[in-house]
Amino acid sequence: MIRPATALLTAAALLQACAPSPLKQPAAPRPAPYSTGPIAVGVWGIGPIRQTTYFEAQRIQELFPLAKVSDATVRVSDDETMAVITVAQNGADMLEIDDGTGNAPGTTDPMIGAVRVLGGPAQGPEGERIGLRWGDSHFDLSECDLGADRDRNTVFCARPGEGAVTYQFAVPGWDSEEIPPDSLLRRVGYVKAIVWTPPAPAAGH
Repeated sequence: MIRPATALLTAAALLQACAPSPLKQPAAPRPAPYSTGPIAVGVWGIGPIRQTTYFEAQRIQELFPLAKVSDATVRVSDDETMAVITVAQNGADMLEIDDGTGNAPGTTDPMIGAVRVLGGPAQGPEGERIGLRWGDSHFDLSECDLGADRDRNTVFCARPGEGAVTYQFAVPGWDSEEIPPDSLLRRVGYVKAIVWTPPAPAAGH
């Protein structure tokens, strides 16, 4: 059975709802195809990826012309899998793009869902990178929620007003349905992925 990442979308929505809006959002950069250098992540998207990007490997390849772009399937639970598009460059996994929950208005073209940055030179809105330690992230557990399904035993956090951008923290050795304590996160927690979740499609689309 194939489904979109509804658990991740729900977690992002909850975090966004709980986060007050900042005074000003940084402007989105021009969505030019990516070649090298830092990949900016913001409430507007990841690099050249935006809310209107189609969930099609050919379109993603146009946005990342130097990368290896592939259709793939990942297992999210014992009886569920999910269609994704993967992006790798210079021999390293960089992005995992989920299938969205709707189509482009007036078409049957599928839109993207959540996009995970797994590696590469990504930078969050405040310069966050993969591998950032919990103690250096300045998060509070009140800004976080526990992952589920394939993301179990990890923690997702969002900064105030940035619920579209969430940070997945790995917690090596943690195996529980409870959120890990701050003391453990300070010892072993680090950013495993940076996730951008596009806004939900408008009603009727």
